[in-house]
Amino acid sequence: MAESESKSLCQCGSGLPLRRCHGSVLKSPGDIPAGKGDPNAPEERVPLLGFPGTYQTMHVLYRFKGDDPRNSLPLGGSPGLYEVTFILHRPGYKLQQEHQVSFSSGLRGDSHLAISKPAFLPPGNADADQILIVGATEDGQFEFIGLPNEKGYLGKIITKPFRADNRSHAEEIAYRALATPLSNMSLHLDIPLEIGVRETKEISNGSLSMSFVSPYLEAPMAINATSNFGAEFRSYAALYREALNTNSPVYQFLCLFKIVEALGARRKRLAREAKRKHTSYISPDEVLPNTPAEVKSWLEGLFYIRRPLDLSALDSAVPQDFRGRKATDVIETDLKPLRDNAAHALFGSGGELPLSSDDLAHTHSITKRLLATKCLVRRILKNDFSADFLNHLPG
Repeated sequence: MAESESKSLCQCGSGLPLRRCHGSVLKSPGDIPAGKGDPNAPEERVPLLGFPGTYQTMHVLYRFKGDDPRNSLPLGGSPGLYEVTFILHRPGYKLQQEHQVSFSSGLRGDSHLAISKPAFLPPGNADADQILIVGATEDGQFEFIGLPNEKGYLGKIITKPFRADNRSHAEEIAYRALATPLSNMSLHLDIPLEIGVRETKEISNGSLSMSFVSPYLEAPMAINATSNFGAEFRSYAALYREALNTNSPVYQFLCLFKIVEALGARRKRLAREAKRKHTSYISPDEVLPNTPAEVKSWLEGLFYIRRPLDLSALDSAVPQDFRGRKATDVIETDLKPLRDNAAHALFGSGGELPLSSDDLAHTHSITKRLLATKCLVRRILKNDFSADFLNHLPG
């Protein structure tokens, strides 16, 4: 711990030095227990990687005896047959504990769509135990088998094997083909149909990829409970909390970018006011860090509660193509076009929709920039509201 940090007082108002009060993170649950492919197999421990609250992909590769050629297949998969499984869950109800992930074989899923008994008796076939879903896109026609949980509600959807370039490509085109039928059912029946877990299997060697959201860390009450912030800062804090409370990456990105945009407008206003008063105002000129060591130090000044930062977290927070660039350039060149597409699709007054939330490729373009946008929000807030936000953290 740096000398300056060790002597600073804790923000909780106790009057004690930071390191003797809330200076350390609560003990993290550590590893995520992940069920094996066999639902009857014991759990395994998988280390938590990446940044809390971000979208992660976990790969499970099988290794075969001897010089089996399947051992030489690339990490992300190779051209061939794939099977993708989607696990549904009811909004607000999780399928498993927060720090637990499981493969699809260990999950039944849930939704509001009744497809079999005891919830529903299909006319003419009361013993039906699955449904067939067909989705057609520019990639072709795909068939999915929908399976009920023990209550008779649609919980799991599995593609029939199809060809793709790799596991990521398979997940993308399967999601696009399934999302449209799900949206159609949601529209007609007025029910949410939310995908909680996506799992992609490479048929040739059985290797799996699973997509999930890394859990947030528990946090100690390490701030002063009494706050007397001005109206401006309260508005930014409220929108930031709104962003974290949503499970939609597109909406979260729009909230965060709105904060960035509003802070930029505030700086311009302050510059105009200073000019009218014949005083000076110079807005901070944020430059994103370049080396891994610089990125680590930069993040340590922005997040009070954190676990050790691995390379995945560093790359997500400050992508390689953002490093060493001015924040204003990144915002205008990289983030604003994403905001424009998403905002026009949701709120545009006319014209065609440029972005579909049913297209995983479009969503991926936002999720891979989501953490960087959050970091920029925190950096600009810290610079512009230094007395109110993270003033106890150096950097």
